[in-house]
Amino acid sequence: MTKYAYYVDLGICAGCEACTVACQNVNGLDYDMRYTKISRHMQGTYPNVTSMFVVNQCLHCDDPACASVCPTGATYKTSEGPVKVDYDKCIGCKYCMTACPYEARTFDEEANVVRKCSLCYDRMAQGEQPACVQTCLTGARMIGDMENPDDPIHAAIAQDGVVKVEGTSFYFRVPPGFDRNLVPENFQAAGITFAWQSIFQPVGQIMLGGTVGALLVSMAVNAVKSMRKEGAEHGDH
Repeated sequence: MTKYAYYVDLGICAGCEACTVACQNVNGLDYDMRYTKISRHMQGTYPNVTSMFVVNQCLHCDDPACASVCPTGATYKTSEGPVKVDYDKCIGCKYCMTACPYEARTFDEEANVVRKCSLCYDRMAQGEQPACVQTCLTGARMIGDMENPDDPIHAAIAQDGVVKVEGTSFYFRVPPGFDRNLVPENFQAAGITFAWQSIFQPVGQIMLGGTVGALLVSMAVNAVKSMRKEGAEHGDH
C-alpha cells in the first residue's frame, strides 16, 4: 500500500513562492487565498546575516484532529495519507479550523466552505506530481512513498539536519545554524478540542439534529477563539 510522505529542504528553498502560485492555479483560488504560505526568518547581525524560508501548509496529520471533529464527515484521511475535504458535505461551521494546530485551513466565504491543501491527491492518482513539487525551481520539495524502499525520499530524509514533524506526513531539512523551532511543532491536538468533540457536538446533534448541532458547536468554537484573541491582544500591552 502507498504511504505518502512530504519532504522540504529549507536549505535550498529560494522563497520564490512559485509553489504558492502553482497551487492557486490548479485549485482555482483567488489571489488572497493560499494553501501554501512562505515566511522568511533572519538571524545574526549585519553584515553577518543569514536567512531561511519556512513553508507552512497542511501537514496531513496521521490522526487529524480536523477530521475527528468534523460533524458531517466532510474532512477525512485517505488510506495513502493525504487529508481531504468533501466540499459537498462541508457546512462551513469552521470547527476544523479551530482544531487544526497549524492554522492550515482557509474559509471561502463565497462558497461557505473551509478549504485546504489536498497534496494534489487527485493529480497523483493520475500519475502526476503535486503542483508545488512540480513547480519548485530549486527542487526543494519532494513527495514519495514510504512503503517503497527504492523511493528517493528515503535518501532525502536520511540526511543530516532533517526533522520529522511527529504525527504528520512532513519532513523538513533545517540548514546548519537554524533552530528546529522555526519549523512546525510536533502534532498535538488541543484537549479542549476533544472536549467539544465528545460533549458539545454529540449533545447538539442528538437534541437538534446534525446540522443545527454543528452550528451550535461552531458558535461555541468561535466564541472561544474570540476570547483567546482578545486575551492575546491584552497580553501584548
